This record gives sequence, C-alpha cells and structure tokens, in this order.
Amino acid sequence: MKISTRGRYGLYFMLALAKDYGVKKRSVKSVAEERGISDLYLEQIVANLKKENLIKSTRGAYGGYELNLPPDEIMAGRIFRTLEENIVAVETDEKDTETERYLWRRIRDALRDVLDHTTLQDLLNHSEDEVDDYMFYI
Repeated sequence: MKISTRGRYGLYFMLALAKDYGVKKRSVKSVAEERGISDLYLEQIVANLKKENLIKSTRGAYGGYELNLPPDEIMAGRIFRTLEENIVAVETDEKDTETERYLWRRIRDALRDVLDHTTLQDLLNHSEDEVDDYMFYI
C-alpha cells in the first residue's frame, strides 16, 4: 500500500487542526508554510475534507479552518477514505490460490483495523520513542 501525497497532505492538515483544537483556527497557507508544501494543492485537499464534514471554516479576521469533531473522534481511516481513490494493500490476481487470498485478506483487515482504530488524538499522543524509521514494501 502506498499513501499518495494527497492522503499525506490531508493528514498533515488534519493533525495541524487537531493540535490547535479548541484554541485557534488555522489557514491553509499557515499549514502549507509550516510543512513546506503547496498551498494551492492543499486547498484542493481541504475542499474534500470540508465536503465530508471533517472540517469547517469561518470567514473574517479571526477565521480559518477547524475540526468539525474532537480529535479523539476522527479516525485516520475516514481521512484516507475521503482523499484516496483506493486503499489496497495487495491486489488479488486470478492466479492466486485460496491460501494466498487468505493472507491478502488478513493484510487488508489488519490495515483497515489500524486505520479505523487510530484517532488524530492517538497520533498526537504518541511518544517519539514508539516510532521507528522503517519502510517496508509488500
């Protein structure tokens, strides 16, 4: 599975809003500058998040974006399903045996479980010691 820049940038934006939840609203430009990403591209992503009611906006001098729900109620899976065309760990092939399909289903289910049980608050609360710099390819 590979998360696109669309999914990554959407997660960046949602985490920025989660950090400031209940304190202040954020602009697309401020998050884009903070993360070193295109504000024009992020604006397109934000439109999708708003359409799915994950965020809301306020106009004016003290306006900006904020989460529509508390960070402990927004699952990573909902963010990625909003922004990614397809979240597939392994695509099945007609040559796969039932045994191989069983493994692919288990991988899919494990991925879904992580995404659907990890909130923005969980991500904010993690310890840097819990994170390894690793990458693996399936």
